[in-house]
Amino acid sequence: MEFRSHPLYCEYSPLNMKLSTLRNGLLGLGLFICSSATQAQNAYPSNLALPRYIKAGVNYPITVWARNVSSVPYTSFSISWRLDGGTTNTGPNQGVGGGGIVTGNYLNYTHPVQLNTAQGPHTLEVWITTAVDTDPTNNKITINFTALNAWADKVVLLEARTETWCPQCPASNTETNTLMANPDFAVAKFHLSDALDACAECITYYNQHNINYTPAGIIEMGEYGGYLISSQWGGWDDAMTARAAGVAPVELTMTSSVNTTTRVLTVTLNAEFTYAVTGPNNLNVYVAEDNVPGPQSNAPSNYIHNRVMRAMLGGVTGTTGVIPNTPVAGTTYSRTYTYTVPAAYDISQLHLVGVLENNAGGFNDRYALNSVTRSVAGVGIADLNLGDNSLQAYPNPFVNELYVDVADFSGTAQVDVYSLDGRSVYQQNIVLGMQAATRLDLGDAGLVNGAYLLRITTDKGFAEQRIVKMD
Repeated sequence: MEFRSHPLYCEYSPLNMKLSTLRNGLLGLGLFICSSATQAQNAYPSNLALPRYIKAGVNYPITVWARNVSSVPYTSFSISWRLDGGTTNTGPNQGVGGGGIVTGNYLNYTHPVQLNTAQGPHTLEVWITTAVDTDPTNNKITINFTALNAWADKVVLLEARTETWCPQCPASNTETNTLMANPDFAVAKFHLSDALDACAECITYYNQHNINYTPAGIIEMGEYGGYLISSQWGGWDDAMTARAAGVAPVELTMTSSVNTTTRVLTVTLNAEFTYAVTGPNNLNVYVAEDNVPGPQSNAPSNYIHNRVMRAMLGGVTGTTGVIPNTPVAGTTYSRTYTYTVPAAYDISQLHLVGVLENNAGGFNDRYALNSVTRSVAGVGIADLNLGDNSLQAYPNPFVNELYVDVADFSGTAQVDVYSLDGRSVYQQNIVLGMQAATRLDLGDAGLVNGAYLLRITTDKGFAEQRIVKMD
């Protein structure tokens, strides 16, 4: 369990700290010094940590925050949960130290009985019980989720808003730049009223939310459906990690090519459902640019922006009509987009985010079923294969490091590593040398042991080699 306070209400002296709720577990108690008022107690639960889609037949913890609307503390509580109106699982009475729970404090509680259920849609109820609670109307959280027998890996979408005038944006941009490095996350940054706001449909899209502050971040349109925008950039990592702990009912793959002479970008986004999710389900591809210089308040000169949104190839609402309202599991649905890249944009720095949104609940209740990311590879002739044996990658098998060399080429290149089922699991831009091989460190790529396809893309074309990861 973890006991926290909001800095506006309490003074907190942590005994333990954590980087990510799901990654590092639940840690120890802290000390709180809080003032009390003469209000009635009013306990309630929040932050129920269960993804929208989970694996069927697998144990999942039920974790929730025990909170209080009142400043009058409560010093003990119990948490209960029930699935689909069935058996009630009530945890033991939990004592609270440090003066109890008042407004601004919470105790992060994990129920001793875990959730495990069969494929299909389910309803979970979680509620809190205390000795004195004058308002039972806020004691229960009810969420809907779906368990899957077959699933795809989940890539969580963050749609961040940033502005030149935003005093928090340098720090929040540092946070989003860190998130971008995680292959479980897809990040796109919308500029609405500054020197980088050249994407008209991006402005229209984000302005529908009527946000009057920055930074702002839309993470999957709220936890379990329902509109929620967060300005608390320091918590985006935990929020995205919680969603990435789930799975997706659809596998997204994306291929792209760009002709550097005509500057025409061609992108094909493919969606294969593992479980039929009632639509409408809309496809979209975001085109973003990295390493963009531009002004930024409260930042040093020569500030560099990343993932700057340049275009939404499916428009403001995405592409309809490709996927039927009731998709067929195992069927692949595809849409190909073309886009002429303006001369002001650096083709070598473009990054693509493919998105499949479920819009059954309307604009403010839509959510991303899944996302996929890849960099754009600039080639004069689309997908020109440099031929067998043009790429040397060694040692093979490898542990953490590879040395790569493309025959008769030096300069900037893009590295892509794909699993054998076609998923992109690693991307990086490198500089190849003519006289010596280039070191590629894959130690932090999160690759499990097994075979992969290594692709190196240059401005002359691409070369591929099968590689094997071993410990």
